[in-house]
Amino acid sequence: MDIARSAILVLMVSVPAMFIEEDWHGRPMIDHPETHLWIVPAFLVAVSFMAGGLVAGYRSSAPAIHASAAASFVVAVLLLCDMYRRLWIAHEGVPMVVVQLWGLGVSAALLLSVAGSLLGRRLTIRKLRGSAVQIIDAQGGGFGAVEDQVVA
Repeated sequence: MDIARSAILVLMVSVPAMFIEEDWHGRPMIDHPETHLWIVPAFLVAVSFMAGGLVAGYRSSAPAIHASAAASFVVAVLLLCDMYRRLWIAHEGVPMVVVQLWGLGVSAALLLSVAGSLLGRRLTIRKLRGSAVQIIDAQGGGFGAVEDQVVA
């Protein structure tokens, strides 16, 4: 379930961003040499992978594995959609530069997703420690008792 939540979040942000980027005035934004507007959807997609990883890390016991699985699923969906668009809709080939960018994108997506999951896990641990401190203080224990009861 954590993988699905993470993947849905990434897809909800990245698909519209990539759709706008790919259909900007009839061709992809990156193909317009006079503008660097393609950076905006690329940034949105990168942030969505980080946020998806954060969701996976915040809610799961194996954050990096869940984030990697969600990112891999989303990357596969995005690549298949782009290949479909290029080969069957636009009737164009896939240049080697695009394949290299896809490889870079896959690496970046996995890296950002895992980084987000580790951040999410860290936030979970801080939240648990904070609630444990409140419980122990209410029971009259000191901060040293928290370290015995909270597993990081």
